[in-house]
Amino acid sequence: MKQTSLKKNAFYNMLRGLMNIIFPIISFPYASRILMPEGLGKVNFANSVIEYFVLFALLGIKAYASRECARVRDDREKLSRLAKEILIINAVSTVISYILLFFALVFIPKFAEYRILLIVCSTKILFSTIGMDWLYTANEEYRYITMRSVFFQFLSLVFLFTFVKAPDDYVFYAGMGVFSSVGSNFCNLIYSRRFINIFTKSPLNLKRHFKPVLTFFGTTLAGKLHSALDAVMLGFLLSSTSVGYYSAASKISLLVRQLIQAICQSLMPRSSYYLETGEIEKFNKMVYKAADVVFFFSVPAAFGLYFLCKPLIIIFSGDQYLPALSAMKIIVPTVIICSFNSFLNNLILIPNRKEKIFLIAQCIAAGLNIVLNAVFIPLLGVFGAALATLLVEAATVIVSLSACLDYFKTRDIYIAFLQALTGAVIMFAGIFFMFSSLANPFLQTVFSIFTGGLIYAVVMLIFKNQTALMILNIFKKKVKK
Repeated sequence: MKQTSLKKNAFYNMLRGLMNIIFPIISFPYASRILMPEGLGKVNFANSVIEYFVLFALLGIKAYASRECARVRDDREKLSRLAKEILIINAVSTVISYILLFFALVFIPKFAEYRILLIVCSTKILFSTIGMDWLYTANEEYRYITMRSVFFQFLSLVFLFTFVKAPDDYVFYAGMGVFSSVGSNFCNLIYSRRFINIFTKSPLNLKRHFKPVLTFFGTTLAGKLHSALDAVMLGFLLSSTSVGYYSAASKISLLVRQLIQAICQSLMPRSSYYLETGEIEKFNKMVYKAADVVFFFSVPAAFGLYFLCKPLIIIFSGDQYLPALSAMKIIVPTVIICSFNSFLNNLILIPNRKEKIFLIAQCIAAGLNIVLNAVFIPLLGVFGAALATLLVEAATVIVSLSACLDYFKTRDIYIAFLQALTGAVIMFAGIFFMFSSLANPFLQTVFSIFTGGLIYAVVMLIFKNQTALMILNIFKKKVKK
């Protein structure tokens, strides 16, 4: 199979991540103002609950299947057999997931007031299974994934502005999110015939997947416990309004993190492919370049978000969400921490089949998150949930890093981080003295992003940073064309 350019893969995945930021920029301010903290909190609580059932249905197979399919993607017969085996396992787990959801709706009193919302959101369970995102990731079909995603996001916006008009329309808002994923995944099912023949008769060996699948499932479950548990525990221990405030505090940093993590995820199949074919030098070179890219974007993003916390909350959510300001500030460092952790997992641990280390890190994080949330939320409310998130993410990256130290013997990674840190500090200082002269939150945000980005770019070019030079070269080529 002809390999696509890594730059193009990263570009399309970053473009998709960028669209995942732009569309919420349009939809979230509208929805948060219409639904208010209580309605927004109900939807986020329901989505957080359903995430666990989706998680069980998928069994953490996405990362495992992406890696294994990438190793055999040049052989259509082997790829088809592998895909069929994974789909059968997923089909069984999906049925069990729906059975568990039925019992939860019947026997958990808290779910009674969210029953309709939970049922609407539960369609994600089925369509997440048949979507087979892992097949397209393995084949590096990032252009298709991006175009498909943007199309259905646009339709979701039409759905939002048509049906969400009042605070009681929160069910329609939940349906908007479901529609986006359902449509995309249905297209995946049809388009999959380009790569596999799932109806061709072939001997199956399901047993070979059980052990690694369970390892990935444990990893994903533990990861979801510490990523979605905050909203769930806030809903149980406090109120839907608290969940709404927390959503406002975490939403923006989460979107930025996803943008950077998308780059790392796009490189994982190629990393696995290089290791399978014994191209170690190419693998190592890609690891060091990826580290530079992660630091180049995540460090200034964290500094910028911290600086713009207040205007961003006002723009995205409105003045009524300002109680979330302190929580947002404490969450901002996770942009760097989570981006770096994604680099460690997707570029080093998973391609090297060291997912057990990843599992250990996530289990520690899950246990720590339960304890910290149980202590901090009753004492500190929304800020306590945010503080727990920061401490848990820091613990996770320390565990993962301890297993990757062999890749940090070169000075290149440390230089990349110091360059990004220095550039971000200079950027921060450059916009700090001019920021106070602007009173309008929108102007503050636009001015700071434009001016700060320009200052950061100049500093990184002076340092001759690899990523900055790469972007400059790409821009020059586009201009010449």
